[in-house]
Amino acid sequence: MQTTSDMLIIPKPSYLPRSTVYQTLVILSLLPILGCSTEPHMRTADEIYCSELDKRGIGYSVTPEGLYEIQIDDQTVTVSLENIRRNYDRDGDADAIVRFVENVDTDFFAEIPSWDDVRSYVRYSLEPSDYETGFDDVLLTAITDQLNQVFVFTSADGTQITWINESMLDDWGVTRKQVVERAKENMAAIVAETKIEVEDIAGNKLGMISTEETPFKASLILSPAFRDLVSPTHGWPVCAVVPCRDFAYVIRNDNRDFLARLGGVVIKEYRNSGHPITKDVLQVSDEGITAIGTYPEIE
Repeated sequence: MQTTSDMLIIPKPSYLPRSTVYQTLVILSLLPILGCSTEPHMRTADEIYCSELDKRGIGYSVTPEGLYEIQIDDQTVTVSLENIRRNYDRDGDADAIVRFVENVDTDFFAEIPSWDDVRSYVRYSLEPSDYETGFDDVLLTAITDQLNQVFVFTSADGTQITWINESMLDDWGVTRKQVVERAKENMAAIVAETKIEVEDIAGNKLGMISTEETPFKASLILSPAFRDLVSPTHGWPVCAVVPCRDFAYVIRNDNRDFLARLGGVVIKEYRNSGHPITKDVLQVSDEGITAIGTYPEIE
């Protein structure tokens, strides 16, 4: 699995117009897998986060839901540490939380870039539908009851992902259709540069997606161009498992018995990733994506 140590910041449910002083954000991070710390009295992610805010004189309060409302001048953002906590519990990397707080000014309160600046970086991202801050005003398409296709743009260096909403369309002077078409084109270009590595396991072809666009690996199954990538080796339609955003396995649709052997790794990736997506088995076809089963949690 490829990883990066940069922070990933996703405003949600919306990036409001410049004149609006309230934003809600979910903060996620892409961190290297280093193994869990065994430090006996390790501080919690929340303790480190609050300590770093205090050092910088940044005011904050905690909501009953455990979200942080951060105040800088006349602007407020609401931050969820859900995935930060998950990564910290896994890695014990306190420096990642420090780096996150160090960038709070530029990451949270930067002005929205122009359409000319972002259109080459527009993508879509496969996301679970149960985020605690919801999807109000976010540009998305429901894929299944549990999954959404969320339209996003990345920073030029790929270290930040921002969810797109209706307010941004107004600022950019573009329509939803234009954003959707641009995302489709850009994702097709990523698929064209992606490889599928095939491993034969007792006569079963296990396909592993390999792409430099790691945060969008699982999301590639949403692209119509995905068929061109996998059909030469696995036929069409196919079955896929995408437990987290940087992990995707593909198997032949007529080889579903092999799916049982993937349960352990799917549950492990889902549990350990800072960006879990789904434990479901998905069939990818010309008709779209359908959940055909799910892996039970292993105690």
